[in-house]
Amino acid sequence: MAYSDFKSVEQVIQTYPLQLRPERFIPDLQLEPPRWFIENLDFLLDRQAIQESEAFLRESFIFPFLQQAWKRHGMLKLWSHRALNVDNELYGEPDYFVSAWIDGVTDRLVNRPLLTVVEAKKQDFEGGWAQCLAELIACQKLNQDEKVTVYGIVSTGLIWEFGKLETNTFAKHPLAYSITDPAKVFGILDFIFMACEKQLSGSHNSETEKRTTC
Repeated sequence: MAYSDFKSVEQVIQTYPLQLRPERFIPDLQLEPPRWFIENLDFLLDRQAIQESEAFLRESFIFPFLQQAWKRHGMLKLWSHRALNVDNELYGEPDYFVSAWIDGVTDRLVNRPLLTVVEAKKQDFEGGWAQCLAELIACQKLNQDEKVTVYGIVSTGLIWEFGKLETNTFAKHPLAYSITDPAKVFGILDFIFMACEKQLSGSHNSETEKRTTC
């Protein structure tokens, strides 16, 4: 079933049983973006039409925030509209996702997906979270390790919401954030990217210890 075929979180958990809970897992923090970034953001906000296309919102607001956060985290790779398939029952093309950056020889292009980002098309957060949760389950299956936390973001471009999947529990942060406070959104993205990197560091250390012990 394609990720986009899921229309509600309830539909997802009927197929893939999970526990749900609200959780304030994001700390109260801010990180000021570069001045040029704020200038571009202000320009785009001022020049919005009354009705804009999804492509405009995605390319003007979602991708630039993700890209700017990505620049601070060299262990990660940001993918845009690339297939992320588990099997014939769980497949599709996330709007964006983040995985480990592979530096060197590898037998696969995508390694350890840790974050997936879904555009809430037509401001449909319910459908957005259904698709996002399906993608998080796919990430968990591809990682083959339920102990690895995978993070999810659903955004219209203007409003951002956050969640995470740990083992068999999906937790959604109860607060939404607006890019009218760009330092807040940028700070949260940096926090999540950093959390992803820490898991990669832990995994690398574990593998090194195993090789040393053998």
